[in-house]
Amino acid sequence: SMASRGQSEVLTAVILVSAIMALAAVFLVISMRSFNSESSYYSITYVASFLSNAADDIDTYMMMPGTQLTYTLPNTEYGVYNFVNTGDAHCTVSVALSGQTIITEESGVLIYGVSPSYYSMPSGFMYVWRGSNVIGFPTVNPRDLSTVMVPKSFAPTGTVVSLVQLGYGEVNGLTYGSSLVMIPRVIAMNGTSNGGVGYVYIPVFTELSTPSVGRSTLIVKVISVSSSSVNNPTGNLEVVETCHVGGYAIPQGGADSAVVTGGTVYIVIIEIGFGLGGS
Repeated sequence: SMASRGQSEVLTAVILVSAIMALAAVFLVISMRSFNSESSYYSITYVASFLSNAADDIDTYMMMPGTQLTYTLPNTEYGVYNFVNTGDAHCTVSVALSGQTIITEESGVLIYGVSPSYYSMPSGFMYVWRGSNVIGFPTVNPRDLSTVMVPKSFAPTGTVVSLVQLGYGEVNGLTYGSSLVMIPRVIAMNGTSNGGVGYVYIPVFTELSTPSVGRSTLIVKVISVSSSSVNNPTGNLEVVETCHVGGYAIPQGGADSAVVTGGTVYIVIIEIGFGLGGS
């Protein structure tokens, strides 16, 4: 009886230890998931900060063709960078004079996406890390973000580049729990009604071919700046931009537009190349 009691106590202790270890394993899995989720969230904020700085540089150097900027990409281990210009992810800018389209430009987008197994935001989620409303006032609200900006008296911010975070979705065959998307924005500047000169700046993001296939370096190059003038006697030149990334429309309303005044309007097209490379 003593022996059997000892045996049952040992058995109880073994079961108890097994249960504690199983519970500890569950907590470890939960805490690791939580750690991965928090780490991948911080990776998004870290990459958003990095891409915002790169966007500042693009704004600074956009009128200097030949300028090449090289960045070491933050290696977060949670996400992947891609430059995409497909039917699934692109921006379209069109310029119309008296209702007739005279210029159409297609632009790609730079994406940093995190796997849903690490971190996920609800489908339809959108947050503006860098951007402004139509008159250049900074905003984080996607409902206020404008892809066409007509700056007023104060200095515009988030000028030709905006950075938007999206929620769960599929882009170009990859599923992301959340992604950061760098998109181009149009700047329109009005001239005085008849004799004045107006300007439309259209950034176009294209893919640079890089010698290596890695994802450790981002190269941004101002490839060309070209301008053409348009007679606009009736002041009804209109510029429109819309972006689509997976199932998301930026802006949320579908398209932003501005009517540009000025007897002559210069349309300046700035081609900016993005290349991913490194080992």
